[in-house]
Amino acid sequence: MTNISFDLVDILRTIQKNKRFIIIVTLVGVTIAGAFQVVKPKKYKAEARFFVNNPLYGDRSTLFRSFETKYVDYFGGDDDVDKILALASSDTVRDRIIRNSQFDIVYKQDLNTAKGHDALMMIFKKNFNIKRTEYKDVEVSYVAYDAQVAANVTNMTVKVLEETYRQYYNNIKSSIYTSINDQLVILDSSIATLTDTLASLRDQYGIYSIISPARQNVLVSEIKGGGKGYGRAIEEIQNIESVKDQLVTDRAHYISALNEFNATKNSAMDFLKVITRAVPPVNPAGLGMVLTLVAAGLLSFFFSALYVLMMAYYRKLNAIER
Repeated sequence: MTNISFDLVDILRTIQKNKRFIIIVTLVGVTIAGAFQVVKPKKYKAEARFFVNNPLYGDRSTLFRSFETKYVDYFGGDDDVDKILALASSDTVRDRIIRNSQFDIVYKQDLNTAKGHDALMMIFKKNFNIKRTEYKDVEVSYVAYDAQVAANVTNMTVKVLEETYRQYYNNIKSSIYTSINDQLVILDSSIATLTDTLASLRDQYGIYSIISPARQNVLVSEIKGGGKGYGRAIEEIQNIESVKDQLVTDRAHYISALNEFNATKNSAMDFLKVITRAVPPVNPAGLGMVLTLVAAGLLSFFFSALYVLMMAYYRKLNAIER
């Protein structure tokens, strides 16, 4: 079997022999790329960057230092960033973004129909990108044919993410607030009932001294009076008064807790800290004209050269076989 020789010298000779064809193909490729770059609509990419704050700093135990003081990092960890990325990929957040950004007007689709809504959601998904960086911040970007639209959608995305992330924790706090407040209503009713009972017993037996065993720091004054049933009345008053005092103490704690939980929902505490706000980009996204022409020329030269080399090799192979 005859060995086929096609070394570097043959390659250079083949390219030199077909240089006219290679140059023509390269020029055609550059021309087509230039025309396409001029004709195609320009897209603009707007970017914003933010840090995720540690939600524990808005927690009641941290805000009021109710318990042992522990160091809490101001910046959120990887788990908090993961939650932001999960929210950004959810349909609920994306739906709010396209509605707040008026996608139906920008892209001329009917948002109220299933077909139009799906089309707008696909447009957002195609042009939207979110990622974490090596500095543990989050980068959000959106690509659009209009620079102002790209910036508006990017900033709206950050706003919706912050509101959704905040609402998640505030809903939990609101549930706790409602539970405590409902219990407070029950306490008020119980205290009112016990107060009426105590007032009736004191007026009936003329006992107006403080005789509650729950009030340990109060000196119990001498109890005056007597008669049948007087001793039992004292015992009943002590029993009822001790329960009432405990309920009053619990009520004060509940009111304090309500005020603290209400403070943790204040909008002054941001859950996301924007470090770079999106502005309308000046230059279009992607490669510029010069880089596009250079890339097209290199690719055209490579493939045209590869083509002539393959054709020369096959011609040589056929000649040997014959």
